[in-house]
Amino acid sequence: MLAIKEVLSEVTPLDLINFSMVSRKTRLIARHFSKQPPISKYVLILDIYEPPSVQIFHGEVLYAYEIVSYKTENLGRLREEDEIIKYSKYSEDTITEFKNYVEYAMEVFNWPVNQLYFNFDELDDKSHSIIDWLKFRVLSTKHCSLFGNRVSDDYVSYFLENVEVHRHLCLGSTMSDNFQLKVPKIIEDLKICKSNFITFDQLSSFNCVSIHLSQTSISNKELNQFFKNWMTSKSNQNLQDLFIGIKDLESLETIFKLPHEVIDPGTVRTLYRYNHPIPVAGGIDIKRDDGSVATCYTQVCIGSLYLAMLVHLNF
Repeated sequence: MLAIKEVLSEVTPLDLINFSMVSRKTRLIARHFSKQPPISKYVLILDIYEPPSVQIFHGEVLYAYEIVSYKTENLGRLREEDEIIKYSKYSEDTITEFKNYVEYAMEVFNWPVNQLYFNFDELDDKSHSIIDWLKFRVLSTKHCSLFGNRVSDDYVSYFLENVEVHRHLCLGSTMSDNFQLKVPKIIEDLKICKSNFITFDQLSSFNCVSIHLSQTSISNKELNQFFKNWMTSKSNQNLQDLFIGIKDLESLETIFKLPHEVIDPGTVRTLYRYNHPIPVAGGIDIKRDDGSVATCYTQVCIGSLYLAMLVHLNF
């Protein structure tokens, strides 16, 4: 058995799954060793696009099982593509094949779904049924990104009602102007790419550690009130990292009509976004009523101007 363990520990997770499918005996062997490292350390990443794929990740190597609805010369063989070891399989029903593969990997190897990417555009008529499947098979995931160029209010709401995201949510979908996003309290990190629909009240209700909004219709006066509320502990008390688009540098005159300290631009301090150090030159310091200090500064990213806030953390 020791020799079998050594062999299974050396093969790729894609080969490991193929081995387990040979017979009932090989499946039992694979299940037995699945509880031991490195096999037990793998996690699943679900790419629900067209074509859908299942990625298996551990360490620095990423493996992908891709199900395609067209014939290609790459079918049935391992290859390296964009630093990913891929295997492509043809199927006339890609979604069913995808579901079966995920269910098998979770059942035999108990690998959790760590990340999930879902594009509503490409699977429009199947999106609800896929969410229903996720509700009973996946249950929860740490990281989730939702995409779609069509208005996706219904899909996003339905997804968040049925699948638990318990750390990071990236919303890249197009939402209607009056969409009311309800962010579960367990989400720590929220990024919204097309965030013009976010209002002052919605922003104030997000109790996340990190909030990044690429676009915003929130006015300068509302941002001024937002910071005042943070300083008096009326809202967003968990917030440590804010990144939000503003129109121009003149906006800062209105936004910071509140008690603050302007730091000399020659003073460079190391602040942290989660555990990542970030050198910040100058900036504007504001203080909360419990003594917490945050530094606000501007940053240009992809031709747009953003206002960032980082709360000083003690490590």
